[in-house]
Amino acid sequence: MIRDLCILAVASFIQNMSFTWVSRSRNSGDVFYHYFVAIASNGIWFICNMFILKTVWKPLTEGSLGIIFWVGIVYVIATSLGSAVMMAILLKTEKGKKRVGAV
Repeated sequence: MIRDLCILAVASFIQNMSFTWVSRSRNSGDVFYHYFVAIASNGIWFICNMFILKTVWKPLTEGSLGIIFWVGIVYVIATSLGSAVMMAILLKTEKGKKRVGAV
């Protein structure tokens, strides 16, 4: 179970990094940049959600609410941290048409 939670933490961290990236790219002036980032974001979202389903299916069917609670805690912490880390990275690296608000 600990291994699954660690994998979930990494996948969730990456998933929300990509979500923050795609959200910022949507507000840039570069359509092709946004398209590339959207593919990455949607791909990791799908992988992450399949892993969440795999992790919680058995506990859901067996009524193991404690495991589901820990999955939720790990997911919320990892996604929040992933979003904040990616925002910090992008604030330092966005240039030209890739900057938020660029025309």
